Amino acid sequence: MRHLIANIVTYTIGALLVVGAALFAWMRSSQVAITDEETIVAAHAPRTEPGFDWEELGRFSYERNCRNCHLADGQGWDQYPSLGLVGTFLADPGGREWLLDLHIYGLASERWRVPMPPMGHVPDVELAAVINHLLHNFGNEPSPAAEDLIMPEDVAARRGLGLTPREVELRRPER
Repeated sequence: MRHLIANIVTYTIGALLVVGAALFAWMRSSQVAITDEETIVAAHAPRTEPGFDWEELGRFSYERNCRNCHLADGQGWDQYPSLGLVGTFLADPGGREWLLDLHIYGLASERWRVPMPPMGHVPDVELAAVINHLLHNFGNEPSPAAEDLIMPEDVAARRGLGLTPREVELRRPER
């Protein structure tokens, strides 16, 4: 009798593992989202009340999306550029739009051996926050004023252009 019970328990555990693996595989292949942009906006949307920490989401997004290539201090390494001059593009004609396009559509450049992957999968509010994080850190001086911050609406307005990473490089402001 105990062998029967042991077999039932063993086969039940095996069946649960197979069902769990199949469910996980379906979720991954279907790109099931655990959250949505509205949830992120609700947690991190710009507010006017005191205490809002715009940097918190930007720092988190940098750690998650950018740090592997550009390093914790933003200095980059080997084929990945330093982020210290990102802020200079804001003053250039078309520079603000180029920064947005760079992050949404990626970049393929002769200057660097490895292209920057497109970050179009990142929600508007998070993309705006990480760009603001870049503009306020890594030696970018002066930091943009509050009215010059990248807002989620700015990111949304640049989506849907269908640019390729090479086209983004061709739009780069002259230096």
